[in-house]
Amino acid sequence: MSSPHVFDASDADFEVRVIERSRQVPVVVDFWAPWCGPCRTLGPLLERLADEHAGAFVLAKVNVDESPGLAQAFRVQSIPMVIGVRDGQLAGHFVGAQPEAGVRAFLADLLPSAGETEAARGAALLAAGRAAEAEEIFRQALADDPRADQALLGLATILAQRGEDDEALALLDRVAPGPQRAEA
Repeated sequence: MSSPHVFDASDADFEVRVIERSRQVPVVVDFWAPWCGPCRTLGPLLERLADEHAGAFVLAKVNVDESPGLAQAFRVQSIPMVIGVRDGQLAGHFVGAQPEAGVRAFLADLLPSAGETEAARGAALLAAGRAAEAEEIFRQALADDPRADQALLGLATILAQRGEDDEALALLDRVAPGPQRAEA
């Protein structure tokens, strides 16, 4: 593996290389073994897509023969098995070799939407005290992705600071319940 977007992970370093790393960038984990025929098909596809996405996600390769603890922890019963990790949490998985279209659909669900990416930019502007620019970015992010929680939260914050409480509360009502990726 000569790609900067692909690396090996093991029982010893999984927490840092995958879980902690997923707080900065989504991580796709490929559980495989050298003797697995379908793994020899799926692995190169995942590696090619990691390079094609140029850092939008990274690919961790876990050889189940060399990392039985991880295989057991993730209840790997059949390989190849692929999981997506985002913000330190399991964000999806599939088992078995998939066609390229299926893998691309998995990645589309795992990777941040354009709205989420813009919302992160808006959050950085808001943190830098540039509320007017941040508001513009948050509004554009919500036009692109009405469910971008970070944009909803950011825009609600700006509106509340201006005393526009009703509109701020209406935005907060749209935030999805549960742990928010927006805080990552």
